[in-house]
Amino acid sequence: MDYTKISFEELSAWFKKFAETECKGVSDLYYDLSIKISEDKELIKIASHTRDRQPMPNLFLGAVHYLLLGNPSNELAQYYPSINKDNNKNLPFNLFKEFCISHPEEIIEILQTKIVQTNSLNRSAYLMPIFFSLFHQGEKINIIDIGTSAGLNLNFDLYEYHYNEKETIGKSPVKINSEIKGGTFPEFNEMVQINKKIGLDQNVLDLQKKENELWLKALIWADKLDRLSKMDAAIQVAQKSNIELIKSNTINDFERIINEQELDIPLVVYHTHVLYQFKKEERIEFWEMLDRVSEKRDFYYLGAEWHTVLANDYGIQGVVVELTTYKNGKKKSNAIAETNGHANWIKWT
Repeated sequence: MDYTKISFEELSAWFKKFAETECKGVSDLYYDLSIKISEDKELIKIASHTRDRQPMPNLFLGAVHYLLLGNPSNELAQYYPSINKDNNKNLPFNLFKEFCISHPEEIIEILQTKIVQTNSLNRSAYLMPIFFSLFHQGEKINIIDIGTSAGLNLNFDLYEYHYNEKETIGKSPVKINSEIKGGTFPEFNEMVQINKKIGLDQNVLDLQKKENELWLKALIWADKLDRLSKMDAAIQVAQKSNIELIKSNTINDFERIINEQELDIPLVVYHTHVLYQFKKEERIEFWEMLDRVSEKRDFYYLGAEWHTVLANDYGIQGVVVELTTYKNGKKKSNAIAETNGHANWIKWT
């Protein structure tokens, strides 16, 4: 879709929805910016150059943040908490707009060449207990993360977890915090061993390259200093871990790589907030591919997506964490948890 041909009113509504459903109560800075951008035709025109099937507000705000991280002496950068932690003044919108209309080519280039590849580390808060509840002590497993970006969530076994600000599991410089809002916490074994960590993405982010590290940080909302701190720590952990990142553009690529894994080692294929970028027919093709794989082997498939993206309706209105078991040619799917986009809270089902 060419967003430059979409009406101002439609694109404006996109920013307003983003502000109300994702930013409100989470990020005052991005809520305020999104509302004001939605009312500004010049800024909407620049944002409309976002490439097809990318979330425009996230990408546009990330592009501006990226340029400022690369030029921290800029006047606007001084109002970004991620760059100037001592600032306690509200960001002047006229300064934000002035920066954008002064750097349209640079912003548009980012909108056309980069994609939203968040590594929301807090999603590990549900990945870790679910994965480890599936296997026995000492058991070796292989895991494949589809839409992995830089692969940071593949390292969920290397992080430290705090639930309800008191229960601590593991020890790591990467601290994961989440609130358990209800349900029964899965019983799990920390002694499960991960044999292979494989990340698949159309644009894998090699963290040995500074620009990729900068882009990951740019996608974090600029007033979320705790997330930026976690990202720094997670990048350091990742640079020393055994993650294998593979560029994969098609469902055929996914199928080939999954089928290459050892049959005698348990396998989990998973993704978090990826399928929304697929067209409906592509999602169906993806699920059909997993069904074909199940004719050759047993495995688990875990998906965390907004309820509107999944094939099954569990009566949950937010983000659903769904576990599908493929065993002996049979398929069984269940909703394991409900959460939000950043896994600040989890309600086990």
